[in-house]
Amino acid sequence: MEHSITRLACRLIPILPLLSAATAMAQSQVTLYGVVDQSIRYTNHADADNDGQVQLTNGAVTNSRWGMLGSEDLGDGLKAIFRLESGFSPNTGQGDSALFDRYSYVGLSGKLGTVKFGLQPTEGFNLFAELDPLTIGNYPGNMWLYYLTMGRAPNAVSYENTLGNLVLGASYSFGGQPGSVSRDSYWGTRVTYKIGDLKVGAVYQSTRDDNNRQQQMWGAIGRYTVGPANLFLGYLGGIDETGILDEALNAPGRTVTSGSSVANPRRDAILITGATYQVVPAVTVTGALYAGRTRAVNGLPDNTGRRYTGVLLAEYALSAGTQLYGTVDYNKVSGGTVTELPGTSNQTGVAVGIRHIF
Repeated sequence: MEHSITRLACRLIPILPLLSAATAMAQSQVTLYGVVDQSIRYTNHADADNDGQVQLTNGAVTNSRWGMLGSEDLGDGLKAIFRLESGFSPNTGQGDSALFDRYSYVGLSGKLGTVKFGLQPTEGFNLFAELDPLTIGNYPGNMWLYYLTMGRAPNAVSYENTLGNLVLGASYSFGGQPGSVSRDSYWGTRVTYKIGDLKVGAVYQSTRDDNNRQQQMWGAIGRYTVGPANLFLGYLGGIDETGILDEALNAPGRTVTSGSSVANPRRDAILITGATYQVVPAVTVTGALYAGRTRAVNGLPDNTGRRYTGVLLAEYALSAGTQLYGTVDYNKVSGGTVTELPGTSNQTGVAVGIRHIF
């Protein structure tokens, strides 16, 4: 059954038209939309001295953002489309690194599919944002899988087509390096299929840095609906010789001994499982578990580690656009992955928050 006004709704963003103009040749529409999500969060073992931390921060599973989405009817089923979207922190009013750091593309959509040009999500992010139990979280403690998907790709061309219950997607990002078509480039492909109450998908993608070192990521995941419940099971794997994952996941300020990511690329294997349950129309409860095993952490050949993350989230819909929620997440690391937490080998976070979608 359909999830009630929760994270998936935030990822797909309800569209509320603000401006519509029609002529004899074409009809244009521009939509302003967004999410404002704030939470009060307590985290233990938040630094090297294992001190606790209380903070006002962005949402548990949705980052605050605003954007504009537009289309123009060109006739015969063809539309020109664009999307601009920017993330921000409501507690400070500051925007993210770039004005439109989340989406910035233009394209065409018609009977043969959709082609887009610009800053877009990777195929890995597209798949797991749709089928992960948390639609990929937003706290450091519940969203570390995001780094394997690489999130977004600039300078990208993408194609997507829906053929009945089958959805195909592919994208390529131009590196733009003189004399090389592969440096700083990315490519990925994705497929999903829905049959009855079951939806499954798979993805493979490859990203190269400016030294032509490669990060690969692949995965498969499914969602099965049983009455008011959705059940999730998936796998995410990767090989990284760029060192980007280690750099992103190591806790800030942590002393790290590093080897060679080229000679000893990091290898991840992560099991994903979880469930959502709609208790009543206004209340949804989600549980998620991520169990990862990593080899050659920080470029050291025999440095193997494990990471386990459990998340429980309860949401209450005050209206179609406003939700209250409470969440707890627990992380446990061992072996080489101890560098991914700032203090001891475990960390617990507890938060309450409010989300408004417009």
